[in-house]
Amino acid sequence: MKSSTKTAALSSYVNTAIRDYMKNHDESVDFPQEIWEELTTDFDIFSPILSEDNQALASDFISSIRMISNEFPALSTILLTQGCYGVYPILNFGTGQQKERYLDKLVKGTCIAGLGFSESKHLNSLADLETYAIKTETGWQLSGEKAKVSNSSIADILLILAKVREAGKPDSYGFFIVETSASGVLIGEQIEKQGLLGLPLSSVTLDKVNLPETALLGGVLAGNEQFNNIIKNMQLGLSAVALGVAEGAFNKGLEFARVKRGFGKRLMDVELHQYKFADLYNKLSAADAYFSSYPNQIEEDSKSVSRIKLYMTKVALEVTDEILRLIGPLQKFDHVNIKRYFKDAEIIENYGRSGNSIRKEIAERWLKE
Repeated sequence: MKSSTKTAALSSYVNTAIRDYMKNHDESVDFPQEIWEELTTDFDIFSPILSEDNQALASDFISSIRMISNEFPALSTILLTQGCYGVYPILNFGTGQQKERYLDKLVKGTCIAGLGFSESKHLNSLADLETYAIKTETGWQLSGEKAKVSNSSIADILLILAKVREAGKPDSYGFFIVETSASGVLIGEQIEKQGLLGLPLSSVTLDKVNLPETALLGGVLAGNEQFNNIIKNMQLGLSAVALGVAEGAFNKGLEFARVKRGFGKRLMDVELHQYKFADLYNKLSAADAYFSSYPNQIEEDSKSVSRIKLYMTKVALEVTDEILRLIGPLQKFDHVNIKRYFKDAEIIENYGRSGNSIRKEIAERWLKE
C-alpha cells in the first residue's frame, strides 16, 4: 500500500473506529487489544520502522502515532513503546540471531516488548544503576528492580539495562533481552496514574534471572551508547504524541464552539472566543514548524530533541488548559472530555525524561559562565 493511501486509511480509522472506541472507553484502564490487533495486522503500523536505517524512528511511524494521539494518546504511547523499545533496538543493535528470533514477531505485534531502565532513585548517570548482571559459565545472571516499565504486564520480552561487574574490569553496561516467562521475573501490580489510561505500567523485579550468552543485546556491552540512542528516539516520539494531544484538544474544542447552542448562538460567534482560538491556532502552527525541524536537529545535536519534547509538552498543556477554560463548563453536554487530554499531557511531560531534567540541562550552560 502506498504511503499516501495508507495515511488516508489510517486517518479514516482514527476518526471512526478509534473515536467510537473512546466514546465507550474514555476512562478505561484496559489494554485496547482489539485495536492493537487491527493496527498491527490491517495497518502494519510498525513496518515503516524497517524501511529507514538511520538515527531516528521512521517519519511515517512518527506521523502515525501523532495522528492517533488526536483521539487516543495512551494508545500512541503503547505503540511508541513497542516501536522504540522493541522494534527499533532489535533492528539497529540486535545480532542476526536476535533479529531472526524476535524482529518479525515484534513488527507483527505478536510479541510485545518493554524496556526497563528507571529505578527507585533518579538516575543521574548509568553509574547509579542498581540492577546488576554477573557473568556466569553459561551466560548471565540478572538481579535488581525496575520501578516503572511500560507495557510490562502484557510484554513477552523486556530489554533490561544493567551494570555489569566482572572481576578485574571496570564497570560496563548492557541491555539484556529477558523473556517475561523466565524464572525469577516478577511483574508488579498495575501502577495507578491520572493520565494515559490504557498504557500498562508496572514495576519489574529480577531475582537471579539466568540468561544465555545470546541474551546480551548486540552481543556487546554497549549499554551507554544504545541507551542514549533509544532515549533520543523516545523523546522524538513523545514530542509527536504531545503535539497530537494539543491538536486533538484544539479540534475537539473547535468542533464544540462551532455548534449552535440552545441560546441561539455558537461560542465561535463571540469575538473573544474567535481571538482565543486564533491565538491557539497560531501557537499550534509554530509548534508544528518547530517539530518539523527534527530531521536536521537530531543528527546535529541529539539534545535538541529533548528541547523539542519540552516545548511540545508545554504547548500541549497550554492548549488543553485554555480549551478547558473556554468550553469546560459546557463540555458535558457533548460528552467532550478535554480534561483527559490535559491529564495525558501532564503524564507525557514527565515520561521518558522529566521536563525539569531537560530544563536543568538547558540551564547548565549558563551556570558555567
